[in-house]
Amino acid sequence: MFEKSGTIAVILAAIMAFVGSAPTLADPSDILVSQGWSRATPKGAKVAGGYLAIENRGTAPDSLLSASSPAAAKVEIHQMTMQDGIMTMRPLDQGLTIPPDGIVTLAPGGNHIMFIGLTAPFEEGQRIPVSLNFQRAGTIEATFDVGSVGAKGPRLQIASTEPTPPAAPPPKTTSASAPTDEPFFTHLCGTRVMADVTVTPGRSGPVEVLVQLYDGDEQPLTVDALSVTLANPDKDIAPVTASAERIAADKWRVSMTTAASGKWSLALGIDMKKDDRIDIAAPILIE
Repeated sequence: MFEKSGTIAVILAAIMAFVGSAPTLADPSDILVSQGWSRATPKGAKVAGGYLAIENRGTAPDSLLSASSPAAAKVEIHQMTMQDGIMTMRPLDQGLTIPPDGIVTLAPGGNHIMFIGLTAPFEEGQRIPVSLNFQRAGTIEATFDVGSVGAKGPRLQIASTEPTPPAAPPPKTTSASAPTDEPFFTHLCGTRVMADVTVTPGRSGPVEVLVQLYDGDEQPLTVDALSVTLANPDKDIAPVTASAERIAADKWRVSMTTAASGKWSLALGIDMKKDDRIDIAAPILIE
């Protein structure tokens, strides 16, 4: 009898040890997704960026592992980093960590969602459904509002259940017409080439255009030469073309001037090799 009771005790202890070691799922309400948005894309575009804010109200970290949407063949989580003054992009294969009691914001020029293989161009006013898959909270459904080509996105304000603190004196603000030194970042996509383009600063005057090239499989692409053309027909500014300087195998830089604010056209002339040239273009917004 004692031997049988001892065996049962051992089995129960093993079961309890297994249960104790099994990972626990987070309460889905711990993760709050808000302010999802994207930009309208030009006709024929096959990629688009997506941006949002993720708040973790739980006591343990969680990770955004993957995403999917009926609006694209594939959705990836991309990380943007600045190295030696050059913006680089790579997929986050291990996911994006959301720390406990923390907020992670995905925004232009930084970490973002990448829609790849669009079923149709994004149009202003659309609402794009996206499924976000978290390691602990599971799948959370979100909607991305599509703004204009040059949209800066909504002001990211995360709702809170905490009592509202006493109002502080209003901070000093600059005039709405004051120029911004923030860069303008966009993706360009052709059938054989994709490009990340950063225009710094994103205002009229002298600017620096940084370009990183990728092939159709999102691998770094080396080409023979690259030119950048800026034009603003709405303000009778004729196209100006400049040859870019290679600063890495797949990265290029050129200094140009945007003489006025407004919507511009930025075009890349890409010499893949002799007698093989690709031209891709997209609108950009200059403050």
